[in-house]
Amino acid sequence: MFALNTKKLKYVLFIAISCVSLVWVVNSQAENTSRQSNSDLPHVVLEQGSNFVKDAKTADNKQVPILVMFSMNHCPYCVEVEEDYLKPMLRNKEYEDKVIIRKVRLDGTDDMINFAGKEIDPNDFSDAYSVSMVPTIVLVDANGKQLAPSIIGITNAHYYSDELDKSIDKSLQRIRDVAKR
Repeated sequence: MFALNTKKLKYVLFIAISCVSLVWVVNSQAENTSRQSNSDLPHVVLEQGSNFVKDAKTADNKQVPILVMFSMNHCPYCVEVEEDYLKPMLRNKEYEDKVIIRKVRLDGTDDMINFAGKEIDPNDFSDAYSVSMVPTIVLVDANGKQLAPSIIGITNAHYYSDELDKSIDKSLQRIRDVAKR
């Protein structure tokens, strides 16, 4: 009887050690994969919106909207939007013909050129779009006219990408409808 229990104990220990080893291997693989995937991605930079007259000319030529992300340096949600949603768009060739993406830092010290060609403080620029919190995404046409409702914060991370895409598509369609007339 003791031999039988020892056999069962060895079997149970073997199974337990195998399970722990399998979990360890799977977790190690997942960590290595995520590290590799981050280092394998091409480096992209979300351009500062410093001259919207220049951006407007490009948008008008391409018949695409301009996506403006209003952010602040120490805002973790702004970093999430930039890293997890906007930078992947910049890496995706499909978006080259759909949208121009810019960032306006409200805690920045540099003035910028608005759509009217005037030098303006970033906070005054954000007031024109009623931005009261960050991150806020605004889609505008080449004249600076807002095309879709602002996307304020991240209400649901699971649907944020879809919300961005729908807003971009709606804005793109509005621009192209006007161009057909």
